[in-house]
Amino acid sequence: MRLMLERDRQAPSQARAAVREFCEERKLGASAAATLTLLVSELVSNAVRHSDASPASAILLSVCMRERGELCVEVTDRGSGFTPAPLDPVAGAGGYGLYLVDTHARRWGVDHEGGTRVWFEL
Repeated sequence: MRLMLERDRQAPSQARAAVREFCEERKLGASAAATLTLLVSELVSNAVRHSDASPASAILLSVCMRERGELCVEVTDRGSGFTPAPLDPVAGAGGYGLYLVDTHARRWGVDHEGGTRVWFEL
């Protein structure tokens, strides 16, 4: 699945809807579908809220399933990037998106191919 999203407040909900459809088509279990939907929603929300890309630029969401059932996800925006930092519990609200990715994904990372790309595998 490849989906171009406008960088606006509707992008996370549109991403969640597309991922739910992807999961239904592939008959993924409820737990895997919920985890995938949560992590995609967090990463798309981060791209909307934190990217320094032009507001008119798009977010690319890519989700695929490999032969062994491994799910691979990429969320790419045109921003200049960031360096992942550990969760700071003293900082207050926020900052849990990458913590959730780190907790639930088998592997994940950030690179700067064509902007900022955050990827993970389940």
